Amino acid sequence: MTDNKTFLVVNAIPNMDDITSFQSYISQIVDIFKQFGGSGMQRWKTTEQVMGNGGIKAIAVFEFPSAQSIKDMMASEEFNALNDLRAKAYKQEVDLMICETL
Repeated sequence: MTDNKTFLVVNAIPNMDDITSFQSYISQIVDIFKQFGGSGMQRWKTTEQVMGNGGIKAIAVFEFPSAQSIKDMMASEEFNALNDLRAKAYKQEVDLMICETL
């Protein structure tokens, strides 16, 4: 039996009208992810929407030790201290999903 890996998948639309907030948010949130065990960051940008309405422009995936570590991070003071900056850095609420390998 193989242990499932746990990932945090982030789908977002950066606010390119406020690139300073976006860059500031990214520089801070990655350290918080790491503090709670996040590793193996992978990031992609959408280059072309070929089907569906989408709109997602940035996708990031981080591996975490467990789903609970992600939930603990999201409940943390450090994560929530960035709520206002996150609202300025993105055009709409960021989608965060806990996923496991099949």
